Amino acid sequence: MNITKFGWLLALMVLSGCMNIEKKILDDVQITTAVGYDAVDKNTIKATVVTPSYQPDKTVKNETFIAVSQLSKEVREKIDRQSDKPFVSGKLEITLYSKELAKEGLIQILDTLQRDPAIGSNLYLAVVEGSTKELLMKQYGNLDNGIYLSNLIDQNIKHGMLPETNLHEFLHAYYSEGADPFLPLLEAKGGKVNIKGIALFDKDKYVDQLESEAAFVFKTMLEKFSNEASFNINLSEEKEEYASVYNISAKRDYKISKPATNPDITIHVKIDAILREFSGERVDKKILQKIERKMTEKIEGKANEMMKEFQKFGIDPLGIGEQIRTRTRTWDKKKWEEIYPDIPIKVKVKVDVTESGVIE
Repeated sequence: MNITKFGWLLALMVLSGCMNIEKKILDDVQITTAVGYDAVDKNTIKATVVTPSYQPDKTVKNETFIAVSQLSKEVREKIDRQSDKPFVSGKLEITLYSKELAKEGLIQILDTLQRDPAIGSNLYLAVVEGSTKELLMKQYGNLDNGIYLSNLIDQNIKHGMLPETNLHEFLHAYYSEGADPFLPLLEAKGGKVNIKGIALFDKDKYVDQLESEAAFVFKTMLEKFSNEASFNINLSEEKEEYASVYNISAKRDYKISKPATNPDITIHVKIDAILREFSGERVDKKILQKIERKMTEKIEGKANEMMKEFQKFGIDPLGIGEQIRTRTRTWDKKKWEEIYPDIPIKVKVKVDVTESGVIE
């Protein structure tokens, strides 16, 4: 036999064997793709585990397993007793936490995740308005619920108003001396899941939330990004004149005076966007300047209002403390926490809008 032909035949035999082994493995396990946690009472949690069941017509049926216990590890053991196949977490896409549970603190539950070597640090986490069990027991089209929810968050990070968020980012902020975590806030609505905004934490406890429009402003203050996100501006209530911009890119920079003593902080945000739609008759330089001015006023006003709320709650989701810490050798966490609510922090925004693809 020709050596080349023999090589191809051997490769096909190996690949065929691998596929049979993989199929056998998949048939012998329950692949967990999503888990939701709800508070039953102060000391008890309810876990809802989702596994996909692939049907002969190539659709996916979501199977759910539910258990109640005091510890997430015990919940896992109770769920194992409900199945004739072992659960595996290597394909876990997302874990959900009810708002009520998040108010009590999440770090004990997250400890199970960070100790599991099969779970990646890019796992998505989210807070749910209402019951995670009710959200996960619904069928959303023909997709596995874990994949559906993961895709929802992923595309809103890449193309929308969500900042970068995952297990790694949450734990990094939690263990940091100068930052607090945040997570997407979800709600079941009209047979679908909607991103309602952003849940804000004081260390591991939920304390407040940002609605969807405020979430976009938060993202411009937090990180550099460029995506297809859009933003609407009301130019005149009397004339019902409005504009919409898209392809937004943003970057921010900190100006901090006297970081070692009493810092005076200014967050500079630079935004570039393209005009997509204008309700008026024609666009000229004067109109573009008006759009820029109105957009600046709206974002800057919301950003400064938001900053005051952060200081009021004593939370630092922007990681301003980390900015101070990296600029001084005399960092004192206790002192920072004492002065943070009262230090002057201003946000200044500059917007540039270019004309392209305008629809009257």
